[in-house]
Amino acid sequence: MITREERIQDLARRCARTGKTLYTRFLDPVQAEFARRCAREAGINCTLFGGYPQAERAVAAFSEDGEAGDFPVSCLDVEWNARYAQIGHRDLLGAVMGLGVDRDTTGDIVLAGEGLAYLFCLAGMEEAVTTELDSAGRAKLRISRHEGEVVCPEPEGQRRRITLASQRLDAFVSAGYDLSRSEAQKRINAGLVKLNHLPNQRTDAHVEAGDLISVRGSGRMKVEEILGQTRRGRLAAQIFQYGGSK
Repeated sequence: MITREERIQDLARRCARTGKTLYTRFLDPVQAEFARRCAREAGINCTLFGGYPQAERAVAAFSEDGEAGDFPVSCLDVEWNARYAQIGHRDLLGAVMGLGVDRDTTGDIVLAGEGLAYLFCLAGMEEAVTTELDSAGRAKLRISRHEGEVVCPEPEGQRRRITLASQRLDAFVSAGYDLSRSEAQKRINAGLVKLNHLPNQRTDAHVEAGDLISVRGSGRMKVEEILGQTRRGRLAAQIFQYGGSK
């Protein structure tokens, strides 16, 4: 049986051979990083899109020129009467998986307000989900295609400006989690730190704007911007510290 990784690799190679833009199904963050690596090895571009800018699960587009075209991603509005039922992400995901669909045909589920969630899926899945998904937990659901721009709520957390000695991973872990440099290195060496969803035990790993760092038991943060040197010769950066750990 062909693995998902083999399918991703095959798409990248086919794009390089034919010049056609090709799309994967929804990828989790580890698979997305694998798709980027396959694109680099094939000498092509990889663009990711999951329906909105902060999407965790995304479709990869392999292309020669970096023009991804129209991603096969749709957004559905999932509505219920919040006065009579309270449901969460787990309830909705369980209901979707109860339809018997493959997980890689659906992307993120975003709670967008009282009685409203956005469900991202592959184009072509809309009818099946709309007609078959009728309840989650004790809530009766109404499903419809989303019209207009998708505006998702801002994640919970806070922005911080930090200063550090360099763009090394141990420096970001130390400054971002208020740890000593030696304690940051100890946690990295112990395999407790992930960089862009992948375990990374290199204390000197280079960190760029856009990278996601997580420390087991201490939550996660995103490096939003490298601001440059301070008057004292240190490096300034803006990070977003998420409200909960994942």
